[in-house]
Amino acid sequence: MSLLSHFCRRIRLTGPISVGELMQDVIMDPKHGYYPQAARIGHKGDFITAPELTPVFGEIIGAWSLLYWQQAKLSTNVHFAELGPGRGTLMRDIIDTVGIIGPAFFGKAPKLSASLVEISEQFIAEQEKLLCGNVKNPITPQQIFDNPNYLTRTGLHKARFKWYSMLDHMPDDRPTLYVMNEFLDALPVNQFQKTEEKGWVEIMVDVEKDENKLFYATYKTGRSIKVDQDTDLAKLPVGTQIEHSPMSGKVVTALAERIAKSGGAALIIDYGEDQMSTELTFRAFKDHQQVNPLEDLGLCDLTADVNFRDLKKSIADVDGIKAHGPITQSSFLTLMGIGERFRQLYSRVPEEKQDSIIHAHNFLCSPEEMGDRFKVLCVTRESDPVPFCFEGAST
Repeated sequence: MSLLSHFCRRIRLTGPISVGELMQDVIMDPKHGYYPQAARIGHKGDFITAPELTPVFGEIIGAWSLLYWQQAKLSTNVHFAELGPGRGTLMRDIIDTVGIIGPAFFGKAPKLSASLVEISEQFIAEQEKLLCGNVKNPITPQQIFDNPNYLTRTGLHKARFKWYSMLDHMPDDRPTLYVMNEFLDALPVNQFQKTEEKGWVEIMVDVEKDENKLFYATYKTGRSIKVDQDTDLAKLPVGTQIEHSPMSGKVVTALAERIAKSGGAALIIDYGEDQMSTELTFRAFKDHQQVNPLEDLGLCDLTADVNFRDLKKSIADVDGIKAHGPITQSSFLTLMGIGERFRQLYSRVPEEKQDSIIHAHNFLCSPEEMGDRFKVLCVTRESDPVPFCFEGAST
């Protein structure tokens, strides 16, 4: 049964579903979901991420990680964790950078390890090959799900890699540098609209009576009644539309609790704003083009802007934890010396490749591209030093 048939049947049996429910099933369904089955990243895919554009992005994250590790006076056992690692490109570049320049920071080679939280069989295979080379018995998602301690692979720079199907399965007994790049934007959002007669209503997904076609409709729901009770939202004018991602709040809360217990930091990089948005941002992409998210279900990337304001509220609820930022991706990368790094590369590559260096820099840092659209938020213990790049941006 296709996802469209599944949703049409479900809605006819039990009633309209939230945008968040649709988004979660389309993205995560084991048989037909976008990430378990069809996700395509890169120039020939549906979307491209910074690590796929240039290894310099991962080099910067790796260098920042070492600076923070040194700032916080942590041991030479450096452990990373990435949620939604895609093809493994970012983790490869981080580990490679830390493996190369780590001895200069610590006076000896650091012991490296990394945990990857992933559900896609396609991506797990690509990550394992990229980080550990060809192996005789590749890991499968079912093995990871059935036994969180299934096995550990040794790979790049003798780092130890381990896969988990969910964050809860990953041990929280050591300082860890958590990285999430374009992860939260894929988590489900619920949508609401303020009306004159009914107050706040929820934007839901319904099905046409005589054909298998989905459409948006508004209904009074338990979730919209809770929105009615928010005194801040009550001040907004009729016609205002908002989005909320409960799952994003749960993820950052879990990371904050882990850091409070065992130390480390989290670096969250994504597109969005540090304020309440009154525009709906839920959308779909296929072949780098925006398309109708209610069509071609499971074959398109679904996404929504990240509300960093809400993330900081969730983080603030965890004792002993501090949020830093968000700052723009352009500011973060510039402070970390990306301009000089690209100048070095530009002077070393053949003339025919120099344009690609300029393009990569502009794409990452230009305000019209990723530069201002993407934000970087850091989470640390309150007692730890303010991380490099975030001076004056702590809350």
